[in-house]
Amino acid sequence: CRTCKSRFSERKGTVLYNSKIDSETAVSVLEHLAEGCGIRKTSRLTNVSLGTVARLSKMSGEHAKKAHDVLVPFPPLTNEVQCDEKWSFVGKKEKNCDSEDPMDEDYGDIWDFTALDPESRLILYVLTGKRTSENIYKIVREIKKRTQGRMMRLITTDKYMPYKEAILVEYGEVIHPEHTGRRGRPKKPYRIPKRGLNYAMVKKHLKRGRIVKVDTEIVFGNTKDLEAALRRSKARKKINTSFIERQNGTDRNRNSRKVRKTLCFSKEREEHDSMTFFSLYSYNFCWPIRTLRIQDNWGEVSSPRTPAMAAGLTDHVWSIREWVSFPVVQCS
Repeated sequence: CRTCKSRFSERKGTVLYNSKIDSETAVSVLEHLAEGCGIRKTSRLTNVSLGTVARLSKMSGEHAKKAHDVLVPFPPLTNEVQCDEKWSFVGKKEKNCDSEDPMDEDYGDIWDFTALDPESRLILYVLTGKRTSENIYKIVREIKKRTQGRMMRLITTDKYMPYKEAILVEYGEVIHPEHTGRRGRPKKPYRIPKRGLNYAMVKKHLKRGRIVKVDTEIVFGNTKDLEAALRRSKARKKINTSFIERQNGTDRNRNSRKVRKTLCFSKEREEHDSMTFFSLYSYNFCWPIRTLRIQDNWGEVSSPRTPAMAAGLTDHVWSIREWVSFPVVQCS
């Protein structure tokens, strides 16, 4: 530093910090992982040891979480949210786990709880863990925090009932009944949705693995307010979870661990979480989406856009090199 005369590494705060391999090889490894190659495939293709690839994958996950907090602290354009859970597993299927074996605590079914802005396709937050109501409360609380507590125009989820209570807790208000002066136990406080809260659920009916019917239910709000919210939406004209479902398919393609029938499934929980964060958060800045392209008056398609560009967080498509080289820890 020319000011304080101290020495520091320009890699500090990046995935490449404390890495002994050269930058070109490290970036090549991470590019293979970002394109859906497993750790063993990447090791063979890049001629890098299996342990080095695994270490880079773990570091990329830690870096992705920090970079997301720096680059996407409070998305200013978020007006709608879609939430969903995506199934995967670590080590072995849930039915093969022993509840009394402490070694199996991190094995079995692991779900990705994802919140997405359907207008910009921006991933707001990702949480991994068991499919429990506690994790539902966590992701709804994080959505409110990252949107600065603003009332969303419309929130849509699948019909997983803990969402209803979690949204009511975060976006509702507590009513304290007045004392009537009569004998008996007084009424307990209760919650009601605030004015302007529009929340709907989507229920899919399956037959032989295929969707045969889709039902929608307005949980909070009324039909008039919800129709007004849909008219103002830039992404959809009816209640659905199509955008988060489409992103689930994209993530399964980008992350080989999430493919339903594969030998590339995660063997360790730490590596599983790291690649989940790396894949989903880098998607915001590095993955151009066809439907986000803007057409001019002559019908010609302009340059590609990523979710971060649509949300006004950047002005260009980031490469994997730029993503992993972004310093999330600034030197003092």
